[in-house]
Amino acid sequence: MAHASLAMSAALTRPAPVRARRPPTTSSPRRVTARRVAARAAPETGSSSDDKQAGAGLKAVWYGAEAVGKVVGATKAKDDASPASSGANAGSTATASSAGATLTRARALELLREDYDEKYFVSGAGALAAYDPKCEFSDPFVAFEGVDRFKQNVGNLGGMMRDIDLKITGWEENEDTLVTSWRFSCVLDLPWRPKLAAAGGTTHAFDEGTGKVVKHIERWDVDPGKVVKQLLVPASKLPENRWEVFMFSLADGDAFGCWLAASPGVAKLTAPWVAVSVAAKAAGISAEGTPLGAVDTLAFWLLVLALVAEPVRFFKGIIGS
Repeated sequence: MAHASLAMSAALTRPAPVRARRPPTTSSPRRVTARRVAARAAPETGSSSDDKQAGAGLKAVWYGAEAVGKVVGATKAKDDASPASSGANAGSTATASSAGATLTRARALELLREDYDEKYFVSGAGALAAYDPKCEFSDPFVAFEGVDRFKQNVGNLGGMMRDIDLKITGWEENEDTLVTSWRFSCVLDLPWRPKLAAAGGTTHAFDEGTGKVVKHIERWDVDPGKVVKQLLVPASKLPENRWEVFMFSLADGDAFGCWLAASPGVAKLTAPWVAVSVAAKAAGISAEGTPLGAVDTLAFWLLVLALVAEPVRFFKGIIGS
């Protein structure tokens, strides 16, 4: 990210051009274009740094999503042992074998276009053959190094996405970077089916020696906090299950509505515990005065409140409130 700031400072501190030493006009437009991109990207980079410093909670959400993705990937490990996955592994092996090769700029751009056609940074389906294995990845949430980790993250989380819509709205080739703009949306395969939508862009920085992408810097043209809030709101305008009712109530700050939506599940969880506790007391076994006794009491009152919520939900449905 620092190269953008250096480019701006160089542009500001450069002495006024001498007419006799002015460079040929044929090479000027390309260099000017690169500087304009750097100057435009610098504020975005700065805002991303501010978001990272001010949003420790957003980082926690990102790492939590990464952990969830690993769990999802682990549960699908058996399915990955299919012939299709063997072909994917063969493709990744071929990519690894060419990791040391150099690429021309035309070939690198061609490979990146293929990745974008596969919606790679959303679905994880691309080969990423234009990337250096130790490429640095950063976005408004977090930064890390390594193509393998990137592919694992987007591959695992991509399996939770439905109705993916990715549109490339900009493709700007510069002297040492490729700057793209995009807009995407998807529905996450969670019980309440939230819709995730965002617009932004990606700066791909190329290494002069290998011709490969060594920096992948994403910018989001929306407050990352708003993106996280989207995860609380179901995509459906009308709730179709209790999860969606709960999340709509949570997004509206309606604690009572949250409890009405959660009470059936609470009753199912606490009823067996309370039944065992009552049976134990009937047999002369008491846990009073112990941590287990405190859990028994909590389970009992949660069950009572959950049962009381049932007629309340019924009458709320009748009066339409």
